[in-house]
Amino acid sequence: MEQLNYSGYTILIAEDDDTNFEYILRIYRETGLTILRAKNGKEAIDCSRDNPDIRLIFMDGMMPVMTGYDATREIRVFRPTLPIVILTAYVSQTSIRDAVISGCNDYLAKPIGRDELLTMLKKWLVI
Repeated sequence: MEQLNYSGYTILIAEDDDTNFEYILRIYRETGLTILRAKNGKEAIDCSRDNPDIRLIFMDGMMPVMTGYDATREIRVFRPTLPIVILTAYVSQTSIRDAVISGCNDYLAKPIGRDELLTMLKKWLVI
């Protein structure tokens, strides 16, 4: 896949698992993105509210304090057009339905490959 340059763009990765976060961070470092992190759904809501420059959220579906699905519903109240991609290890018709109902724009099934992560940037960030 070609080298992507997203310098000047900010994304939020809402992921409670350090290993999963580091994996995504390692892949996205080469893109020039500014990357913020939330470790639970409540932090994702607060970070989205406090950082209007966020252009895309990768949201883990199952996090402590508040799920990614619940956090997405809350974020939709004040950021209705912000692209949100749910990350889930539980791919089923129910989890896909929950993602759609909560307001997610897309989803990725864990484990997530490098090309899938880079494709999501191209799909949801217009440079």
